[in-house]
Amino acid sequence: MANVFKNAKTISVSNSSADTVYTTPAATKTIILGAMICNKNAASRDVTVTWTDSSDSDNVTSLLNEVPVPGDSSLEVLSGQKYVLEAGDLLKCLSSDDSASLDITVGVMEIT
Repeated sequence: MANVFKNAKTISVSNSSADTVYTTPAATKTIILGAMICNKNAASRDVTVTWTDSSDSDNVTSLLNEVPVPGDSSLEVLSGQKYVLEAGDLLKCLSSDDSASLDITVGVMEIT
């Protein structure tokens, strides 16, 4: 088995539908190591992060739900916890505002 460290990102997270930040490739398991959300606007914005389990019929789980990110700052989330994603699982992000003010960067380890 090979372990490969990678980053995934979404610039200007949408508020109309959740953006897919990361999709686990086929024949791969992924460990989410952490995520950083940056608010490029002076006003606070809320962020929602979900995990879609491709093998479960009740498949969307909230990891963060409308958590405020203060203006002109970054918020480190999902650190200290390890989330295991299997092939086809998705990590998605949604902003509370349409000003394109939030970016998200996720660090992962893929196991093939």
